[in-house]
Amino acid sequence: MDFEAGIRFIVFLVIFGVINYLMMLRRYEKDIKKKKYLQNEKISRLYPKGSFIF
Repeated sequence: MDFEAGIRFIVFLVIFGVINYLMMLRRYEKDIKKKKYLQNEKISRLYPKGSFIF
């Protein structure tokens, strides 16, 4: 393997890693939003509209 091919391989690995990281970050953020939404839904079921707790 010559020097240029080694550099290309390293650049490929870095680019692939960055893309993979960004995809995982996006999925993580979506999962956090989904969990917050589901948590709010569960809380709203416990306290229906029109009820007031002292």
